[in-house]
Amino acid sequence: MKNTKAKRTIELYGGTFGVGYDKKTYKNIEKILKCHKEYMKNRDMFDFGVTGKDSIEKIAPFVYRNFIGKKEIGQAVVNRMVMQILNDEKTEDILYDTLEDIKKFRLVDQPDDEEPLGQLYYKILREMYFTDACPTNTEVYTKLDLDSHVYSYRKQEAVMLFGIYFWQKCLGFWKDWRENQTLIQKEEGRTDLYLGYSCG
Repeated sequence: MKNTKAKRTIELYGGTFGVGYDKKTYKNIEKILKCHKEYMKNRDMFDFGVTGKDSIEKIAPFVYRNFIGKKEIGQAVVNRMVMQILNDEKTEDILYDTLEDIKKFRLVDQPDDEEPLGQLYYKILREMYFTDACPTNTEVYTKLDLDSHVYSYRKQEAVMLFGIYFWQKCLGFWKDWRENQTLIQKEEGRTDLYLGYSCG
């Protein structure tokens, strides 16, 4: 992952909410985005009610524990998170509110007359994960007139920022989330998270 100013800013922001900026977390977030996209394309084919419906507060500890584990999350965890989004109107609203909020992200020293970096993140996310089409990365960076290398690290930043924003909003429904997160971090041996930094 390229160590850009945006990446460092997002990394610091994520640390506030117990989210590490690393390849595993990036892949976890992208798995959920891809799975959500597939279910949305074929929504009429699935009976989402068979999985039941949990509150955000109930599912948050389960998701967090799996996210900070040593391995990437498995399909069962991905499915449960996506089912939560599709079964719970509140969670689904958070998903789309998050996408809109991405647009506002701007680096502190970015000139006012420049388009916020969040606008680019929004476009990447819309083109890749919030569409019925199945574009390749090449098609997306060509459409957005980006160099393939720039697209690669901006896409990583966009996905990570989306995951952090989404998680932050969900935490508003998890009572005593900071204390509960710290407890899970200690149980999972993630001292890097509860001490306020991330080892990746």
